[in-house]
Amino acid sequence: MTTLVPRTHGRQTTDHPSATPAPATSRSWLTRLLAGEFELPAIAPIALPASGIPAERALLARALACPDLFIIDVAERTVRERLLAKLLQLAAERGERVLALSPDPAAADRLVEALAAERVARIVRALADDENPQRPIAGVAQFTSRSQGIGRAEQLRREAALGISALEAKLSRFDRTRTVRTRLEEIERQRRALQAERDGLADSKQVEAGIAAELEAIRLRRDAALAPLAAERGVLAAKRAEKEAAVQAACAQAAQSKQPGFLARLFGAKPTATPDSTLVGDLEREAQSLAKRENELQAEVEAVSRPFTSEMERAIAAAVDTRRAVLDKSLAELEPEASRLEQTLREFLPRTAADDTVESGTLAANRGDLERELAIARTRQEELAHAGPDLARRFLAETQIVVGTPGSLTTDPVFKAFGETPAFGFLILDHAEELTEADFEPLMALASRWVLAGDAAMPEEPRPHLNGHSHGPRRSHQPTLLARLARRLDAEPWTIENDRLVFRLVDLSPDERKALTREPVLDHPHVELRVAAGAGDPVLAEIAFPAATAVVQAKSFLVSQLGEVLLRPCGECVWRTSGESLIAAWPLLESDGGEWVELEAGVRELIHGCGSAAFTAAIAFERSAGWTEEQAAAWLQEHLPASSNSRLAVVSRLAGSRCFV
Repeated sequence: MTTLVPRTHGRQTTDHPSATPAPATSRSWLTRLLAGEFELPAIAPIALPASGIPAERALLARALACPDLFIIDVAERTVRERLLAKLLQLAAERGERVLALSPDPAAADRLVEALAAERVARIVRALADDENPQRPIAGVAQFTSRSQGIGRAEQLRREAALGISALEAKLSRFDRTRTVRTRLEEIERQRRALQAERDGLADSKQVEAGIAAELEAIRLRRDAALAPLAAERGVLAAKRAEKEAAVQAACAQAAQSKQPGFLARLFGAKPTATPDSTLVGDLEREAQSLAKRENELQAEVEAVSRPFTSEMERAIAAAVDTRRAVLDKSLAELEPEASRLEQTLREFLPRTAADDTVESGTLAANRGDLERELAIARTRQEELAHAGPDLARRFLAETQIVVGTPGSLTTDPVFKAFGETPAFGFLILDHAEELTEADFEPLMALASRWVLAGDAAMPEEPRPHLNGHSHGPRRSHQPTLLARLARRLDAEPWTIENDRLVFRLVDLSPDERKALTREPVLDHPHVELRVAAGAGDPVLAEIAFPAATAVVQAKSFLVSQLGEVLLRPCGECVWRTSGESLIAAWPLLESDGGEWVELEAGVRELIHGCGSAAFTAAIAFERSAGWTEEQAAAWLQEHLPASSNSRLAVVSRLAGSRCFV
């Protein structure tokens, strides 16, 4: 009789006390673990940002949360290295110091290159004695201990020396600003004087004073040309005056020679002689002729003077133009120097908010700031010089991620920089299928928890008879340490075993699994029941399906034949409402594809993935079947799996699969 027992996969058993590894007892812990003397605690995956492949994110969340030993079973190199690079990055972001070792130097280079592409800081590529420091590709060579230690120290010293030189040069230039300002003030005074003189050129008297001799020569030539006309004008003026005097005299005489009036004649007055009117008329005509001639002479004087006046005006205008050109040239010659000096001040002195001038007290204040900055830089340079080799070691001690080969542990200086105690919180071993127990034990002392990544495939064994007996002798070769650990730490509900997709109802030890009795289901001969012998009745421990069985078909069988509901969500659950359905959704719901399987009346599960890499994307509860929000939440709480103590993640080996479990 076969008895169905409650499944215990994903739960910590109480058959043996749990243990936490300690560096001092690493061999005893590993030996006891392989012997199955204790069980490890369940893992509560850490929360990671919702990005990338959900199944891959679940793998990384479990590996990061594991407090001891975790196995990543992945044979494909590119996938393994991508996962390890992401694991290193996430561990560093959490503030952990991580060591990754690979026996393949090229693989170590690729890990560093991948981390550098993600701009992860504080990485060192540790080198073994047989590795050339110049061998890594250009993107990796900069992360060697020499580059990150001695190189950074030398660079810092060079930068300190250059900084001091720059400050000294700046201070020297700063001291020149006082001279610059004095020269600028002098140039400004010159500019104002030149501009004032240029503006004053409109007053010709200033110019005439400069060409007085030239103007005097023109006047002398003018006076010489006017001399005959002046003499003639003088003679005419004298004659006209004489004639006008004669006319006045004749007119006066005529006034006195008028006939006496009646009374004058009554008293005996006698008439006097009168001047000749003809004579007076002649005198007047002669005077008018002389005046006319004088006017003509004046016109001749003006005509003779006009060329000389024009000549003087031209001379003055030429002198003005010449002087203006001289002044403009002088002003233009001052501009470049003024601009250069003003630029010098702008580079070293702040300008006031009101204008572009520099406050008088700013120069001294800024010089004091420069002196203090220079003193600090010199002190820093002295400290760097006195630090010597310790400076490089301090830089290396700040390293957060070290990637190297096992041979680099005893040769690369980065490991000496960490001191004697275990320097790493996390150790990641690539190509772990090459490790033996003797190899792994000393490495365990380097960190408090470990991740082993590689091909954990077990050696092929002959398939037993249905009654548990073998067809023939086993092969002589033994499984690798990684395969043994994978088998010991595997507590996954779904797994692939050779040509079988296996659903585990009970978490068995390796010895218990070897003793399983295998029986086909009568009406489903392709399905194999694996029964463990207990203290009482036999216990149904595992159900095996052909590897090509779709997960939907396997789950339908489990539900219909055994009433077993196995949910495997990945990520955080979010409740949604869609039409008449209440949906508990996980991140995989956003992916395309997936198949629904009926779990019970009004409850369906959406499955994404294939084989052992199948995950629950959503659970739909139909309101038409009577499901309420409270009932749906209670059902989900009852059927969600507990935290698993499984420490194995497998990249599916199914053909064409790129799923993670």
